[in-house]
Amino acid sequence: MIAALSRTAVRRAAARCAAPRMQLRASSAAATKVLHRDPETPAPASSGDRFAVVRLGGTQYKITKDDVIVAEKLDVQVGADLVIDEVLLVGSEAATVVGRPTVPNATVTCAVEEQTRDAKVVVFKKRRRQNSRRRNGHRRHVTLLRVTDINAGEGNDII
Repeated sequence: MIAALSRTAVRRAAARCAAPRMQLRASSAAATKVLHRDPETPAPASSGDRFAVVRLGGTQYKITKDDVIVAEKLDVQVGADLVIDEVLLVGSEAATVVGRPTVPNATVTCAVEEQTRDAKVVVFKKRRRQNSRRRNGHRRHVTLLRVTDINAGEGNDII
């Protein structure tokens, strides 16, 4: 009975404390959706305020400038620049551009820092009362990328 009362009390408290949702104005084009917080907000002066969500090797990463990404092994040379054109979202304090499925003309430039292997993951299997144990280790091959630039594209002058 006490547990049931505490659950309902928690639900009521959560309902009271729920923050009001932010009202966003949406204007959409054929390929993107732009969400504005305030139409009079000027565009940021530098690309340091920007963030992006990119798809790389089947995984999505939320990145900003100077971030380091640990991605699955890519077939690129160390020291080369990698241009990622599969940008799903680009945003700043002024606005957010959501791609459908990608933002047109948006690119993220990364510098390849290192090709290495990740930390070891130990796989331990034990069957109780059978005197059977197996211990295996696995290290995946990874590529370290440093984000150098986020370009929102020519048509997205708001960002």
